[in-house]
Amino acid sequence: MIEPNDRAELSPIDRSAPSLDASDVRAFLMAHPDFVINDADLLNQIMPARDEGRNVVDMQQFVIARLQGKVRMLRDIQSDLIEASSLNSLAREQVHAAALSMLDAPNFDALMEYITLPDGLARTLGLASASICIEVTGEVSRAETIGMRLLENGGVDRMMGGSDPWRLTANVQGSPSLYGERASHVFSEALVRLDFSRVTPPGLLALGGIDPEQFHPEQAADLLEFLARIVERCVRLWLDLPPRA
Repeated sequence: MIEPNDRAELSPIDRSAPSLDASDVRAFLMAHPDFVINDADLLNQIMPARDEGRNVVDMQQFVIARLQGKVRMLRDIQSDLIEASSLNSLAREQVHAAALSMLDAPNFDALMEYITLPDGLARTLGLASASICIEVTGEVSRAETIGMRLLENGGVDRMMGGSDPWRLTANVQGSPSLYGERASHVFSEALVRLDFSRVTPPGLLALGGIDPEQFHPEQAADLLEFLARIVERCVRLWLDLPPRA
């Protein structure tokens, strides 16, 4: 049984609430333009019929257009996500295949040939060119015979433009000092630092893209870092180098 006090509490009208006029309602709706559109029940109550007269504003077409626009936007987002997922999956498979090929190299020369020759790492990753660069010291004369490219002292920092671990750049003209005769085919690049050991000079993994947007600054670099760490470990293993500092 409902007591009198309970009836007062259930009353839909709160006598103590401040009164609202049309200007208050209008101000609220102007500040919250999606309030009516996002409330299906409210919209159903206030939606004017299409045959209520020529002076009635027909909101139906407006609402339908808004909803259609949102559907198109969601479809575009879904399409972009699917495309990005497919590209990331493809890149992951390529990097994993490259890592396995480097780990399977029967000797150091075979490893370097796979990394630096056009039908090796570059082909696996769909690139124009790939190379390993190392700064010049008195200990690296053999590097030129196995495909390593030599940089002057401090050349890694100069190429990287600072101390960042990687650098991804779109719309570039490939440098002959990095890519040799394949430089003219390079239009974007990924540069990743290589730290083989505490007794060797700094190095660089240079990957030259065929497409101007194949590498770009907004791109994630986790797979490239993984690839560089595999290169470091393989070189360290074959040359019997001590660990990094």
